[in-house]
Amino acid sequence: MIPALPEWIVYPILFVGFFMAFFYLIVFLKKEEKIPKATRFPDVSFVIPVRNAEICIERCILDIIKQDYPGKINIVVVNDASTDTTREIAKRLAGKYNSSKRRIIIVDRKKSQGKKAPVLNEGIRYVLKNLKTEITCPIDADTFITKNVLINGVSYFEKDERIAAVITPLIPMQTNFLLRLQYVEYVMSNFFRELLGKANALSSTPAFTLFRTSFFKEAGLYNEHSWTEDFDMALKVKANLYRIAYLKDKVYFIAPENLKKLRVERVRWGHGTFQALFKDYPYLLSPKYGATGTFFLPVTVFVGIGLLMISLLLLIYGFFHWAELFIHNLIVGWKPSFNIGHLDLNTVLFQVSVFLSDSRVLLGIFGILISVIFFVFARNYSKERIRLIDYLIFFVPYVWFLAYTQLEGFIKYVFKMKMTWGYMHKKHGK
Repeated sequence: MIPALPEWIVYPILFVGFFMAFFYLIVFLKKEEKIPKATRFPDVSFVIPVRNAEICIERCILDIIKQDYPGKINIVVVNDASTDTTREIAKRLAGKYNSSKRRIIIVDRKKSQGKKAPVLNEGIRYVLKNLKTEITCPIDADTFITKNVLINGVSYFEKDERIAAVITPLIPMQTNFLLRLQYVEYVMSNFFRELLGKANALSSTPAFTLFRTSFFKEAGLYNEHSWTEDFDMALKVKANLYRIAYLKDKVYFIAPENLKKLRVERVRWGHGTFQALFKDYPYLLSPKYGATGTFFLPVTVFVGIGLLMISLLLLIYGFFHWAELFIHNLIVGWKPSFNIGHLDLNTVLFQVSVFLSDSRVLLGIFGILISVIFFVFARNYSKERIRLIDYLIFFVPYVWFLAYTQLEGFIKYVFKMKMTWGYMHKKHGK
């Protein structure tokens, strides 16, 4: 028969979970830094890598043009061999809005490489060679910024010369049930990113990030061989001993609307994370890099993701153990009884007390309570409305789905299996 799970496996998982929870709780109590308003407004260049983004490119560009920012804004649209009307939309907007303060520039690529990093790099090279602006902002075409993001973001660069990048909370636009679960996921992850920012361990440069252009001159461009070029860039920032700041202004984006697209995206993220940890930046696991090297990478990323995958495997193992035991009992003559009316209350209470006397059960319940507390903190802190039922479903089946995608990404990285970038948006009429 398949043996039950030994305690020496369960307790380390619980210990690491509690350790991470208490770390974040301590950081949560840390006083926030106050950022003064910007007194100077340098020229800024946005770089938008686009391929067949006709459903969202216009809104993305218009949100940039309408920024409440007195400085000059360039918008470099890098057209990655689009076959739809993406280029025509950008050209029409350029004819309508180009002025001394706002300028749309289209850079065409004749052939797509199927990855975002080469497209981003072409746009950044254009900025370095032709525009030479002080700030460069890579942004995905499906990402929509609020009007004060830029003017609030540049103030961080004025405050601290060691800040190389400024990021914002990303909020997926909700429509269907899967997007609501992603909404919960991003609200939670944004909360923890803000806490990592307080600990100077923030290592993320997502779909919209403000960069000092000088950082690209000093450290280089995006890694074109990475499947998660944004995470790779964040680690490059930390490797060069710069900081990443967290701005509270929200940015909205179009998330994968079905399970197939979401799986492809998250498997790619998992693959890229292991690539960064094991191949590109293993040397960051050092006290030299502060809390990034002593907590975020070794504990949150390496151990956290590892235990998430192990927990999934243990869940599968436990299910087969239970199924085998159930079938064995049926074979030897045991019959399940559902006669609730003849239950003895004392017997039930005794069985419940025996169940709760197991320290693993008590620790598990305590872990769930801590999770709910962080959920309340994240919801109140972000001022976003989240249904409790969505969080409960996110906490059980959705998290296991994420664990599966991490495991698939790990397997594909180890065995060098074929990866695909996937696609995000629906075509018109589909």
